[in-house]
Parts: sequence; C-alpha cells; structure tokens
Amino acid sequence: MRASLMNAGRYAATALVFTMSMAQAHAAPATKETVRKYFEVSKASSLTDNVVETISAMQAKEWKEETKPKEKAKKKALYDQTNKVIRKYVKWSALEPIAIESYQKELDEADVQGLIVHAQSPVGQIITNKMTPAIIKQLPAVGKHLEQRIQTLSAQKAGAKAPAPVPPAPPASPKEAMARTLLSEMPGAREEFAAMTASMEARMIQNVNMVMGEGGSSGMEPEMKRIAKLFKEQVTFDDIVALKARMLASDLSEADMTAVIDDNKKPARRAQLIKAKKAEAAMQARMNTYLQETIMPVMVPELMKTLGKK
Repeated sequence: MRASLMNAGRYAATALVFTMSMAQAHAAPATKETVRKYFEVSKASSLTDNVVETISAMQAKEWKEETKPKEKAKKKALYDQTNKVIRKYVKWSALEPIAIESYQKELDEADVQGLIVHAQSPVGQIITNKMTPAIIKQLPAVGKHLEQRIQTLSAQKAGAKAPAPVPPAPPASPKEAMARTLLSEMPGAREEFAAMTASMEARMIQNVNMVMGEGGSSGMEPEMKRIAKLFKEQVTFDDIVALKARMLASDLSEADMTAVIDDNKKPARRAQLIKAKKAEAAMQARMNTYLQETIMPVMVPELMKTLGKK
C-alpha cells in the first residue's frame, strides 16, 4: 500500500514540476494582463495538457503490463482514482494563478515584454513548438532511468565501497554531440541539477510525510539520507544530459539546435534565462504547497478507500 501511495504522490508532483518547468526557458511579468499574453504566446495551456497526457500514459502502462489479474485490477483502480484527481487539479486554469503570483515577485514588466518578443521570434518558436514538446516526451524515459538508478543505490549495502563512476558513452553522432552541447550549456542547468541533488533528502522526506502524515517518514529517514547521499555521489549531470541528448537529437534538426545554442550565448538571453530560473524556484515552492494542501488531502483518502476494497 505504501508503494502505491508513493507512486501516486510522485505522479502528482512530477506533473506539477514538469508542467511549469517546460524547456527551462520561460518566465512571467509583473502584471496579470501581460503574463496572460505571454502564456498565450508560449502555449502554456496546451503544453500543460501535453504533460498530463504524457504522465497519464506512463502510469497507465504499469497496470496494462501487469499479468496477475488481482494485481492488475488493483493497479487499474489506483490509476483511475489518481488520474481523476490529477485531471481535476493539474490543469492550466488551476495552475495559472500560482504561476502569476510567483513570477510577479521576480520579474518586472520590462522582463516579460522581452520574453514575449523572444517567444514570438524564430528561435522562440523552435523552443515552444519543438524543443519543449520534445523534453516533455522524454519524461517516461528519464523517470524510468532515475527510478532504476535509485533501486540500484537502494540495493547497495551500507558501508560498501562505491563503484567507480562510469562516464557517459561518447555521442553516437555529431548531431547527438550537438544536443549534449545544447543541454549542458543551458544557462543555469548545472546549478539547477546541483540544487536538486542537494535537496533530494528533504524532498524524499516531504513526499513520504505528504502521503503518510506528518512524521510518517521518521523510521525511514536514515535510509533516505543514505540513498540521497549515494545519488549525489553517483548520478551525475553529464549522465542525465547524455540520456536526454540521445532523445533530443532525434526530435530536433541541426539547424534548430544551432539556433538555440547560438541564442543562449547572447548575454541578454543568458541574463533573461537566469532571471527565469529564480521565478521558477519561487513557483515550484508554491506548487509544492499546492500539492500538499490541495491535492494530497483529496487523493490520499480516496486511494486508501480504493485499496481497502481490494
């Protein structure tokens, strides 16, 4: 039961985070009118739907591939209940006010006017129409890779010598090498990955407490602390970039990637993206509160009832 509830919690959290992070290239203005225009130009609503559909399909695969009838029925019931809650609460009409409030505190009117101009430019259209959907499409593969890495770390005996890190394989083609360059040189990307690994222990504890109630993680904290430490030591930024680059290279042309790489080298664009990162951090903090205070109180009791019937 604990595993099922944790999967549901990760489903909600992942949908929220990836919906708003998108291609790590967007932010918002200080006025509601301008931000709504920006969201319209950057197709935030349709991209949100894209994220939800991608994660829904990923979760549905779990019950569809189950071969034991009783387990299949239980997983299907859990999926149906979780999917219903997600589709009610993780939609653009619910998320937009949270994004506006967060970004207004980080960006002024001139910032977002610049973002609108950029989103309407040729390279902005590549990001909105090609790069962001490609990154969203990667969610199942990246999620599976991270889950497998965490399972491996969990099985690693406490006190055992860590295996030597294995560097990512060389790029299979010049196009894949270009995709690595694009992702690895994205302004703020390395810092964002470092912050994610640094906060992993706290986020693991928070997720368990959201599902099991405050203090529910107390007996599990030493193990979560150990896994988080191993993750930080053994899962590298370059490892994740190599995985994403293989997929991105099949979805973007060399011309598209060159345009984004060259654009990111411009001082004004780099400064714009760094500001956007600050807005995203503020937004994600509010998204976590929304998850904890709005979604989980609805989802967990319903899932508990569903599990009790099986």
